[in-house]
Amino acid sequence: MVHAGFPTLLSELVRARGVVPESTLVDAVAGEPVHGSWWSHPASHAIFRALEDLREDRDVFLCKLLGGKQTYVHRRLWPALVRVQAEEPLWPKLSPEARRLLARVEREGPVQATGQLRLELERSLRVVSRSEHTPSGAHASMLSPFVGHFPPEVAAEARSLPLDRALAALADAGVQLSAPRRKAPVRAPSGRRGRGTGRRARRPGGRG
Repeated sequence: MVHAGFPTLLSELVRARGVVPESTLVDAVAGEPVHGSWWSHPASHAIFRALEDLREDRDVFLCKLLGGKQTYVHRRLWPALVRVQAEEPLWPKLSPEARRLLARVEREGPVQATGQLRLELERSLRVVSRSEHTPSGAHASMLSPFVGHFPPEVAAEARSLPLDRALAALADAGVQLSAPRRKAPVRAPSGRRGRGTGRRARRPGGRG
């Protein structure tokens, strides 16, 4: 059954869990598991309205966090999210083409982009994609830097937050990320080599 209280219900769900994939919210509105695209479900219009209203909630942030899919994150976890986003070894290595697009976004501001490069940057939390109206009236995906979507106090708290605490906070909400491995120190050989004279050793039977 679909009713007008779904926006509040979804906000409360995100607040309670901290991190919620969009598929869970879709199922909550539909009242049953939705397989495949929810656009073909009888409750598609109610699902669309509920998700649009949730995206207007100032305590909820939308990004592709869980499995590269749309994920809603509550405000209390924003510092942890921003902290792990800055830890590049936690995320897939970007292709050269994606790095060039990211540099353009950081240099120029919102940039229209589609396709695999957009997804690559979104799934590594380098950018946020938002749909905007173009002068022609069509919708376009505009990319902007990820960290630019958070208030200064969140960024400040993220900088002082230890990585292990950020990872633990997200793990409690169901986000499993592995801390980057530290490189083992290079140890000197156990045996000492004699100091050479700069000349190559002679082979037995070789010429003097």
